[in-house]
Amino acid sequence: MEKLLTVTVPAYNAEQYLSANLESMLSVGDFFHEDMDQETRDYILNRLEILVIDDGSTDRTAQTADGFQERFPHTIRVIHKENGGHGSGINAGIQNARGRYFKVVDADDWVDPSAFFQLLRFLETTEDDVVSSGFYWRRENGQEDCRTFPKKRETEEPFPGVRYRHSYRFHEVADHLYLKMHNLTIRTEILRKEQVVIDEHCFYVDSEFILYPILGVHTISFLQEVVYQYRVGRVGQSVTPERMKRNERQYDHVLQQLLGYYQTRVCAAGIPEYKKKYVENIISRLIAGRVKLLLSRPIGFGSCRSLVSFDRRIRTNYPEIYAANFNRAVSLLRLCPMIVYWPAAVSLRLSQPAYEKQ
Repeated sequence: MEKLLTVTVPAYNAEQYLSANLESMLSVGDFFHEDMDQETRDYILNRLEILVIDDGSTDRTAQTADGFQERFPHTIRVIHKENGGHGSGINAGIQNARGRYFKVVDADDWVDPSAFFQLLRFLETTEDDVVSSGFYWRRENGQEDCRTFPKKRETEEPFPGVRYRHSYRFHEVADHLYLKMHNLTIRTEILRKEQVVIDEHCFYVDSEFILYPILGVHTISFLQEVVYQYRVGRVGQSVTPERMKRNERQYDHVLQQLLGYYQTRVCAAGIPEYKKKYVENIISRLIAGRVKLLLSRPIGFGSCRSLVSFDRRIRTNYPEIYAANFNRAVSLLRLCPMIVYWPAAVSLRLSQPAYEKQ
């Protein structure tokens, strides 16, 4: 039977989380639903492919993954490879996927089993290029059972008036959307046709994954079900404020890659204006994140000058992206940077860490 969905699980030193991740998709172990009959579970096993990409782990991630593969040989495949980072795991998934659709679920995250089953069922009936489903941020609370973590929905709905399970042309909704990796289920053939290759040995590559295939997307539908459960608050995450400051160059690298993609691919002749604007809006969000990193540097005139210089480069070289900004704090900084910089930098230090990873 053809595999309907390939879920790629990039896994590096994830032995503490991997079992819960895989059990949630398979509805086994602690995630077994008593109201889910054997026929339903067999359907999941037959139509689902899980690729666990062991990214050179040095703990027992490989053994855990291999154990699941032995138990579910027709559903789980494990690929052991040298360490290449999160993007390398996604690339390996794209190269090896057999499913009609493709999704990424990070090893420290998990899915809601019932919602995940509804996603699979919907994929049987749709021909849309992208299916977008909801996700919760799940903040660690010191408990071992991740299902006890407090949850906060990313958005109550994708946009006002959305019709769930309705097939939209992408141009109908592009102005309202900000798709993230956790929303996204996409046709595998689009990833290959658009030759999507994610940067390796680099953090913050989720944005590459959501933007590089967008030129091949023509239709999209939305599910009300909240499938993805996005763990936040874990010590050592690449998106904690401290790690982001240490990895500032990698954030810059991804931003430059996306700006290059915008110039060479998105601004090419024949690309619809609505897709161009969609990409501009997404990159403008990354620029707002870059401004936040600049504000987090030691407070002083040097940091302020760096922020002003960065903003001028964007305005000069990418005027459409500059104009796409929606962030009120960035707009205020642009109006009077030498005045607003100081309170903005202080306020950032006093504010609590965001619920969201990035």
